[in-house]
Amino acid sequence: MEKHQQINVVDNFLSKEELEFASEILIHESKWKKNESSPANDRRQHYTLKDSHNLDLIEFDRKIKQRTLNEIEKFYGQLFFTPINLSFNRWMVGDSQGAHCDNGHADGELILEKRGNEPPPVPISEHLNDVGAVLYFTEEFSGGEIFFDRLGYQVKPKAGMLITFPAYHSFTHGVKELLEGERITMTSFWVSVRSVALTLTAKIYKDWHERVYDPDKIYTLLPREVIPELPNGILPSGNDR
Repeated sequence: MEKHQQINVVDNFLSKEELEFASEILIHESKWKKNESSPANDRRQHYTLKDSHNLDLIEFDRKIKQRTLNEIEKFYGQLFFTPINLSFNRWMVGDSQGAHCDNGHADGELILEKRGNEPPPVPISEHLNDVGAVLYFTEEFSGGEIFFDRLGYQVKPKAGMLITFPAYHSFTHGVKELLEGERITMTSFWVSVRSVALTLTAKIYKDWHERVYDPDKIYTLLPREVIPELPNGILPSGNDR
């Protein structure tokens, strides 16, 4: 597999012991509950962990995120905020995900698209991330490759592999249909300090007020831990909320 200069594929990111630990918690039918809703382009059954408050799992998540942060900052040469949410995912036979991006802006401007008869045009994503990361806990499956449709590039995941990639619209990506087996992943999204300081300006939020008719929705755009880091006056407050 040829490497892409902006997509970082790290084999054996997890140790054998970490994979064994993860298998005890994650690779069991009884550990998951099925969610009812699914995005329109997302042909998969959404599962979340029943015991997301498991202290061992939370500590495992903390250690992995710290290592992922180090890897991302080294590879992309920037500082990033660490996401706090747990995001473990279970993919079953028949599941797939259409091409999408994890960032709705570029160089301080919202990227808009026309969807059907919906006026006005809406942002291509409701998120303002800079980097996406996927960690794989299983490999005994067929199908399920992550693909980047604009780049003609795809990766066949292996257990213990970490993949990181820019979240921008030029890196739209998806997951091919899972044909056999079970695909367990951990997904995280990373916002750079530079974006918060330079790109996520008042103009972005003004645009969102004009384009999104529920102003409270603005507060879902960024990970919660980033909000306190924004300069005073960036976010609406008081009667503006």
